[in-house]
Amino acid sequence: MPVNQNCKTFMLRKLTFLVGILFSLTIMQACNIEGDLPPENEVNLFGTAEEIPELSIFAEAVELALLSEPLGSLGPFTVFAPSNDAFRFLFSEVGVNNIRQVPPDVLQSLLLYHIVNGRLLSKNITEGELQTFLPETSLTISGSGNNIRINEDVSIVQRDIEATNGMIHMVDAVIFPPSNTIMEALENNGNTIFVQLLIASGLAETLANDGPFTVFAPSNTAFERYLEDNLITGTDFLESPLLQSILSYHVSEGILSSQSFTVGPLETITDIPFYFSEAINGNLWLNGIAGITGTNINADNGIIHVIDYVLTPPSENIRQFLANASTNDDPEFRLLIEAIQLAGLEEELEGGIDNNLTLFAPTDAAFENLLENLNMGSLNEIPANTLREILLYHIVPTRIFSQDLRDDEPLETLIEGASLIPDIGDQLINEARMLPEFLNSLTLNGVIHGIDTVLIPE
Repeated sequence: MPVNQNCKTFMLRKLTFLVGILFSLTIMQACNIEGDLPPENEVNLFGTAEEIPELSIFAEAVELALLSEPLGSLGPFTVFAPSNDAFRFLFSEVGVNNIRQVPPDVLQSLLLYHIVNGRLLSKNITEGELQTFLPETSLTISGSGNNIRINEDVSIVQRDIEATNGMIHMVDAVIFPPSNTIMEALENNGNTIFVQLLIASGLAETLANDGPFTVFAPSNTAFERYLEDNLITGTDFLESPLLQSILSYHVSEGILSSQSFTVGPLETITDIPFYFSEAINGNLWLNGIAGITGTNINADNGIIHVIDYVLTPPSENIRQFLANASTNDDPEFRLLIEAIQLAGLEEELEGGIDNNLTLFAPTDAAFENLLENLNMGSLNEIPANTLREILLYHIVPTRIFSQDLRDDEPLETLIEGASLIPDIGDQLINEARMLPEFLNSLTLNGVIHGIDTVLIPE
């Protein structure tokens, strides 16, 4: 007996069609069973299946999948019902003993693929596609009359079993929908660069077979922007030792539809989360740098959302980030690092993922202006306690991205009772301008925003 080769992977995956299934059931409820009722049988589809010994497993499956009510009272439908032998062969293939060992959500998806709208006698089944109640899937019919084939290798063994609300055709195999893994869905959606990188990194096999996963997939344009911004070539990125960790940072375990997005962290398979923030217009951002441009692309083993920039997992805490930034070819925070050391704040700016801080970081030019206004030559001339108070006024004890800021909503700092006031329109924190080139720098323990003025607490 032929069995579609997708059966093992289909049965072992947790499918992500549940939202679509609810939609299908709504459509089923809207169908009208008035008219065209065969007088020969006064039993509905579910009851008819229960009365046929060779469909007893199918009838049990319908009940377990919570489809007995729609098949008992709605319609008209045509059902291609696998025989008991077909189910037993399937059980041996996937390593289960009975229908009750199949997860109900998988079972429901599978059975919906065997149901089409309307009452179809076998003589009226023609070559072509029959849309099923499993969203965006159809059965392919070839042949006609006594030689009808479904999806090439499934045959009807008993035809035209009438019911009050439809027709049953018994088939010799369980029919499986075509495979649509995350990798296939990415390819079909045009995320070709992401697909190529996943293959090169070795993650493709995981996303093709395991799951379920939620994938935030950068578009091709997102990768092009990322390479340009970081002054690297595609070859450089492909050969980077960070490639796998960067790609893995876009993958989370489980199913997260866009309706479930919430502001805050989302764990990834790297064990380092990324962060949702919400702009004043309601748009959600990831790590303050990536917008969401496409949502809820379903796959057999997960769901995909498309983003417009590449996410990079943080590897440094705030102090380390500033220290490295102060030693590059164009240092901007050399004096801030010096001030942190003089004020004895190194420990406060160290830590990991569980330590959430936001630092509004004055640039070197900002500190130079402060020293000039104070008529001082160096930071050493500022008393350590005063310098410490100034710096604590720049630190907010939570992780805030620029999109999270709201006009005139105060930000409590590490100085008790002292707050910062954002002005979103002018991109100000108090009187300091936020610098676009230094916004939303993500670290292990927080976020850094560059500003052009040293803030003085009142």
